[in-house]
Amino acid sequence: MKSYIDKNLQTGETIEYKAHVHWCIFFTPIVLLLVGIHFFPSSNVFEYLIGITALPLGIFTMLRRLYMKIGTHYVVTNKRVILKQGLLSRNAMELMLIKCEGLSINQGLIGRLFGFGTILLTTGGATNVFSYVTDPIKFRNAINAQL
Repeated sequence: MKSYIDKNLQTGETIEYKAHVHWCIFFTPIVLLLVGIHFFPSSNVFEYLIGITALPLGIFTMLRRLYMKIGTHYVVTNKRVILKQGLLSRNAMELMLIKCEGLSINQGLIGRLFGFGTILLTTGGATNVFSYVTDPIKFRNAINAQL
């Protein structure tokens, strides 16, 4: 089965680079799940409340992040930059490379250590944000190579 990206390539357009959402998005839900599992069976009322709150919040957050990880694609082709989000519903943004005016990378200490960051791409006065991109330097280099 062809993906959204493959189905929507123009004639003569080829995929040059695919980036993914970094696994670090699962850190918060994992912490919430561990806290919930640890405190849920407690006989102390305060600890029990922490557990009963953290456990469903962790499950909900984990499902949302899993949906994000599976449904988000960052692609650089020889003509466009494509961001596609969603599985059931779809939000797709396609930016023509010839219209790209500016490109910057935001990468904090944790992002540098674990290899992820945010790409800000400016086109026609609008800034487009690509969050949690695995190896944003390679993504930026792939865009620059096509310009």
